[in-house]
Amino acid sequence: MKLLTLIIAFLLLPLCSYARSIEDIQASGEIIIAVYNDFAPYSYMENGEAKGIDIEIGKAIAESLNVKPKWYFTNSDENLDDDLRNLIWKGNIIHKNRADVMLRVPYDYDYMRETDATTGGLRTDMVVIKSPYHAEKWVIVTHKETIPSINTMGIFAYHTIGVELDTLPDKHLSMLNRGLLRKNVKRYAKYGDAVQDFKDGKIDAISGLQSQLEFLLDYKNNQDKYYMTKEVLGIKSIWDLGIAVRTDYRELSNHIDGVITKLYQANTLQTIFDQYHVMYTKPVSYGP
Repeated sequence: MKLLTLIIAFLLLPLCSYARSIEDIQASGEIIIAVYNDFAPYSYMENGEAKGIDIEIGKAIAESLNVKPKWYFTNSDENLDDDLRNLIWKGNIIHKNRADVMLRVPYDYDYMRETDATTGGLRTDMVVIKSPYHAEKWVIVTHKETIPSINTMGIFAYHTIGVELDTLPDKHLSMLNRGLLRKNVKRYAKYGDAVQDFKDGKIDAISGLQSQLEFLLDYKNNQDKYYMTKEVLGIKSIWDLGIAVRTDYRELSNHIDGVITKLYQANTLQTIFDQYHVMYTKPVSYGP
C-alpha cells in the first residue's frame, strides 16, 4: 500500500507542478502572459522593451496581483485551436511551457460553441475565454486620389489590393466572383511589406485589421491621404477581443475579468488605445 501511494504521488507530481492558482502566481512573484510576437500595435519589441496595447493591459493585470509581468512572446500557429493548446492548456510541444493568461483571443460566441467532430465536446472545453476589451475590425484602406470610396468589391477587378497571406481578406478576395479579382490581390508573407508597398504607391489599397492600419499608417494624422472603409463587404468584419486561461483556473479568469471591467469603466482602455493612435471601440458583447 505504501509503495502504491508513492507511485501515485510520483505520477501526480508533474500535474501539480503545472498548477498556477492566484496564490501560486503571487508566490512566484510573476504572471506569465502570452502575447503575439511582432504584432503592433498590440505587442512588439522596441529597443529591447515590450510595447503595445496588450502589454499595457498585461501590466495592469500584473499590478492587480502585485506581481511582475513575464511576457511569453509567440508566433501564431495554423489556427486558434493550436494557439490555445500550445500556450494555455497543454503547453509547447517541445519545452512544455505554458502561460497563465493569453491576450488578444477572439471572443466569439459561435467559436466558443463549436463542437469537436470526434468527441462531440466543445472545442474550447479546456480553456475559459472571457473579458472582452475591444471590438476589432477588418477594413480596407485606399489612396484617396486613386480610390476615393468603395461601394462594391468589384472595383478590385481594376485596382490592386494587398493582403496578408492566409488571412480572411486574402481568402475572401481571392475567391470572390469565382476568382475574378485574384489577379489584383497581392499576397504578402510579411504584412509590413504590404504596408510599405502601399505607402510607396505600389498597390492601390490594402486590407487588414483596423487597429494595425491605424497604427502603421498613422491614419489619424493622414486622413487627408487615405480612405478607410467601415468593413470588408461580404465577410464578418467585426468581433471582440478577450483573454483566455485554462479551465481549471477560473478564479484567475474571474479576477482578470474584474480588472478589465475596471479598466473599461475608468476609461483606462480608451487612454491606452489613444496612446497608440488607435480608435477604441467598445466590445460588441457589451451591447448598445
